[in-house]
Amino acid sequence: MQPETYLSGEKIEPMRVPDFKHDFKDYQRFDIGAMGEFDVAILMEQYVGKESSKRMYPEWRGGYYYAARPKADSGAPLGLLYVSRWSSAEKAAEFAEIYARSLRQRYKKAKGVGDAQPENGEQPAQALKGRHSWSTEEGTVVIEEQGDTVLVSESLDSSTTQTLEKEVFGK
Repeated sequence: MQPETYLSGEKIEPMRVPDFKHDFKDYQRFDIGAMGEFDVAILMEQYVGKESSKRMYPEWRGGYYYAARPKADSGAPLGLLYVSRWSSAEKAAEFAEIYARSLRQRYKKAKGVGDAQPENGEQPAQALKGRHSWSTEEGTVVIEEQGDTVLVSESLDSSTTQTLEKEVFGK
């Protein structure tokens, strides 16, 4: 039984962590780790500026990443799973929008599938709710917000991404 965790008097449920060994069986692990508040602050400052970063990073409540490359193709782009938790669904959706905006700066071609079109610039973040995907020169990027959690999948095959979504969100 896990001990209960509290933050500012509120009970925090543990983050769901996928079965990495099983879910990434067709991938060669490159790196795995936790994202800290400082990491999140630097990431956001780079893409939306210092003021937005200062306002957002204190709302971060935890996160982890797993980076891997397909075993069948050692020259393939590095795939990434990034999961983060936020103080509220609103802050999670705001972070999802910030991450989506970063795609235009990080990829030469980032074309939204459906209505997913990341904006560029220093304007205040809006909210990106639900599941959105983009096609890039390195593969598909999926950003999904559910409640206080954001899942990002970059350059992973669709089957792996779907499995990870089920495990992270308990679908």
